[in-house]
Amino acid sequence: MNILLVGSFGGHFIQLKRLYGQLAQEVEQCSASFSFASTEQGLSVEGVPAYCCPNIHRGSGIKALLSALRQSYGVLKAAKPDVVISTGALPGLLLCFLAKVTGKKAVWVDSMANYQQLSFSGKIARFFCDVCLTQWEHLAANDKRVSYWGKVL
Repeated sequence: MNILLVGSFGGHFIQLKRLYGQLAQEVEQCSASFSFASTEQGLSVEGVPAYCCPNIHRGSGIKALLSALRQSYGVLKAAKPDVVISTGALPGLLLCFLAKVTGKKAVWVDSMANYQQLSFSGKIARFFCDVCLTQWEHLAANDKRVSYWGKVL
C-alpha cells in the first residue's frame, strides 16, 4: 500500500510528520510505503523528499484554483498512492478530492488548532473523504460525518 501524506507548510506539516511517526510504528515496513507532499519546496521526511503542491487559499480565485487542481493532479500521478491522508489546508483538500475522483481512499485529519469548529476545508472534506477526523472529541459529537480517534499531538 502506498500512502501519500499531505500537509501545508508550517503547523500542518509538523502534525503530518507526527502522524507519520505514529503510522510508521503501526505498519510493517514491507506492507506500506510513504510519500509526502507540502507547499514548501525542498522538504523531506527521514530522507524522503516531499512533492511540492501549489500553495492556494480560498481567496486565490478560480484561475488559481484550476491551476492548482492541474498541478495537484500531477503530484497524484507521480506519487501513485492508494490512500491520501491530509493534515490540512486547501492544498491537502485538493489532493484528497482528486484521490476520491480517481478511485483512491482519502482521509482528512483536521488541525489541532481548530478546537471551536472544523476548519473551512474540513467542513468540505467531510462530504467526500472516506474518513474525516477531528482532534477534538466535542466536535465529533456534533456531526455524524466526523470522527474522533485521538490527537496527533
